[in-house]
Parts: sequence; structure tokens; C-alpha cells
Amino acid sequence: MFSKQHIAISAIAVMASFSTYANDENSAIELYGQVAISAYSFAEDGKDTVNRIENESRIGFRGSKDMARAPTLVWQIEGNNVGWSDNEGDGQLGLRDTYAGFRDDSWGLIKFGRFDTPLYRIIDWPYSNPGLGNVFDWGSDIDGGANYSRQSDQISWDSPNWAGFTMTLAAGRGNNPEDSDSNFYGAAAHYSTGPLLLHAGYEYGTGRVVEIEDAASDSTLTATSDYMTYLTGFELNFDNGIGFFGAYKVMSAEYSNYDNAGAGSGTIENLIGGKQDQTSYSVGALYNIGYWQFKIGYAANSDLEIDSKKAEGTADNVISGQTIYFIDNNALIYLRLKAMEIDESDITEARLGVEYYF
Repeated sequence: MFSKQHIAISAIAVMASFSTYANDENSAIELYGQVAISAYSFAEDGKDTVNRIENESRIGFRGSKDMARAPTLVWQIEGNNVGWSDNEGDGQLGLRDTYAGFRDDSWGLIKFGRFDTPLYRIIDWPYSNPGLGNVFDWGSDIDGGANYSRQSDQISWDSPNWAGFTMTLAAGRGNNPEDSDSNFYGAAAHYSTGPLLLHAGYEYGTGRVVEIEDAASDSTLTATSDYMTYLTGFELNFDNGIGFFGAYKVMSAEYSNYDNAGAGSGTIENLIGGKQDQTSYSVGALYNIGYWQFKIGYAANSDLEIDSKKAEGTADNVISGQTIYFIDNNALIYLRLKAMEIDESDITEARLGVEYYF
């Protein structure tokens, strides 16, 4: 994925970084990442079965520096997954969480850059595992989406742990960074007591650009949306290895500034209406015994509502089971089987993978 020049530059940068570390007792630099490769078979009604190998391997650098006249500087530069050779941009350094900030034990961490929004951090884990992301993560039918995932141009604050309670606040640009009206605001709260962990997340965005292919007029229609999503959830993890989780998510978006020039009967008003709403939930259970973990999960989206009217046939669901065997403290192999009903199409997937974290 990288040219010889890129590799050489990266190698020089790494050596320079570790040289700096060797000469500075107040700094720390860590090379980290994962090797994660899986083979899967994806079968959808009426289509050819897809058999592929997915490569989610990636690498990153992170560190800290105790400043003489400021709080501790923390930073991270993380590369994207290797992916497939025809995926432009995959493997590029800095596409995942890449930021700089300051940390202090008394007031927490403030950081700037590119990273998950507070809400999406909860959606991604634990409620989209095992294999529930097709529905609970990116499976919403709301045009343009009702939350961001990893977003650049962002500032956030993570609180210290106050007797089991932590929170995160964030704000940043939306998907049209040149427009001062394209912004998002997010928050998350977590509370841990005994085996119980509670989560709550919220995100509100304005001026999100939405593009939709209009089959009726064979054109692309553009609008902007103001959206809002909130989530509440729990985790229960007992000492005997049994655990449970569940979350409920509410999403909505309102659309304006339609650009439907040249559209025929399928104008954007007819396609998406003025307001869309959808709900989603995720539940699951797990059992840890020895070096094994067994996990099952179910997630579902309700039918999309357009101007308070149900769009029949838009509900989705997925049920997934996963078995993990830990071949080392930081390495595992897994088998995942799942069945989905998405847009009234039945889909099955089987996946066998190995992951090693360093």
C-alpha cells in the first residue's frame, strides 16, 4: 500500500522518535496496533455469494510528555485498516484517531483532532458487537445519517473518574467544514458500580449535507439536515463469567434547502420528506469460561417514519453468535455466524478470524 519513499520516511520518523525517547526521561512513545485478518462468506437472496478475506490490520503511535510549565502533553497518530487493494486511502496513517491534547489528574483530558464522537464510542462498543453493526451502527435508514462516527475538526473533554462517574463533552465541524453552520455537539456519561455499568450518549448536528440518488429523475438531489440522536444502555458483568448488555437508540433528522432542480415526480420532498425518525435497540449475553468466550447478540431497527408516516419494509434485524478462544493474553481466534433481514432481504454471514494486539 505504501511506496518505498513512504516506507523510508516512516522508518526515519520512527527511529527519530525512539531516539528522542532515549534522550528524554519525561517522555514516552509507544508503537501499538493489531493484526486482524478474517475470511468470510456473505450470502444475500438473489445475489452471488461473496467469499473474501478482510484485513483489518493497522498500526499507530502514541505518547506523552511531561511538560515543565504545562500539563502533560498526550498525542496519538493511528493508521487506517489495510483493507483491500482497491480501497483508496486504506492503510493511510492518520485516518483513524489522530490527536494532541493535555491531561491532568485533577481535571481530566482535553484533546483536539480526529477521533470518535462521544456517542459513537458507545454505539461501536459494546452494542455493535458481535457483528451487530449492520443494523445498530450503520444500518439506519435516515437519509444522510443521524450521527457521525470518527470526525475531524473536533475538540473534546474527558472528565476524571468521580466515584465511578465519568463524562465526555465534544464539539466540532460537520461534513461541510467550510460552512460555519455545519457543526455537531456531543456528550456521553458513564457510571460504574459493582457489576453494573450504565451509559448515556447524545449528539446534535446542524448543516449536514445529504445527497440522494433520485431514480425517478436520474439525478442527485442535495439537502441539508439538522439531526439528533440519543442512547441509553447498560452492561452487567458478574464474577462467574456471565454478562448481559442492552441499549436503546432514538434518531431523527429534519431536512431543508432542497436542491431538486431537474427532478421529476421523485422530488426530494417525496423521497425523504421534511422529517425522519427511527429507533433501534441492541441486546446480548456472554459467558466467559477459562480461555473461551461465548457471545450472542440481537439488534433491530424500527420502520422508518417520514413525516410521522411509516415507510413499510424498512425495519431491519440481525442475530449473531460468536465463539472466541484466547490463544494468548493478547491474541485470539474466533468464529462468528449471523443472520440478517435488511430492507426485506435475507442475508447470512459466516466469518473465521484471528486477531493479535500489540
